[in-house]
Amino acid sequence: MPDAARGQAGVFTPRQAVDEGLTGAQVRRRIDTSRWVRVVGGVLAPAELEIGPWQQAHAARLTWPDSVVCLGTAARLHRLPVPDDGLVHVVVPSPRASRGILTRHEFPLGPRDVTRMGQVAVTTRSRTVLDCLGRLTDVESEALTAWVLTRRLLGADELASAIAERPGSWGNRRRRRALLDMRAGAASPAERRLHRLLRSAGLTGWLPNEPLSGHLGIYANADVFFPDVCLVVEIDGMAFHGRDRFQADRTRQNLLVGAGCTVLRFTWEDLTQRPKVVIAQIEASLRRLRAPSRGI
Repeated sequence: MPDAARGQAGVFTPRQAVDEGLTGAQVRRRIDTSRWVRVVGGVLAPAELEIGPWQQAHAARLTWPDSVVCLGTAARLHRLPVPDDGLVHVVVPSPRASRGILTRHEFPLGPRDVTRMGQVAVTTRSRTVLDCLGRLTDVESEALTAWVLTRRLLGADELASAIAERPGSWGNRRRRRALLDMRAGAASPAERRLHRLLRSAGLTGWLPNEPLSGHLGIYANADVFFPDVCLVVEIDGMAFHGRDRFQADRTRQNLLVGAGCTVLRFTWEDLTQRPKVVIAQIEASLRRLRAPSRGI
């Protein structure tokens, strides 16, 4: 491995290998025998090196020195919960063709939007959040909104200002939805998704965010409440409620059960990955609770 790789997260260019004494034929032989593998563009790494976002970011810089790492690749560097789409995303100042997984984007960045991680230019954490909120899928954007809110990494005023500064920016529809979620509270994306599922399934007779003091005499709200059968449907999960709510949620559930409620709890993963199961369990509970008593 060329010495230059030591300051570049273990990656290097063929030119650097030649500059340190190897011939072009020796470089090609190492590639052909898989001793060296391609990371991004023409940038290489030893086959035993584990390739992650840090190596990909350095490889992107070696390929295009004027690029700024952005979107999902920057999110992984900032440890944001954004799925890895298998691409390396960079902003470039001039048009050029993407190279394999190295994917170029052209959108304006100000000096305050860029930071440096070692030798690599990267969009700042706040700018990365703003970009990802607009360009992820609806489900992924909602999940990121909740994660950011629970950690107070981005406020509604900051997001509103960003939308106002770039009124025609691609992704503003999702950013506006995120803004509504921020102003409503961290659990709002999950609650709204549950409400949409219930409506799509044709289920009626439920009340959203319902205070239970008038129904049951206890001071608690239900995410969804079916008053005719005292069925409470709750959205659970650390991603939305935070660790400090864990004990409070369990205490509250005991109050609900003690007041005669049936309680169903679902997670964000249930709502987004298993929506049919969610509806099936709610419908089964409603059928059981509404069935006339058979006696023994």
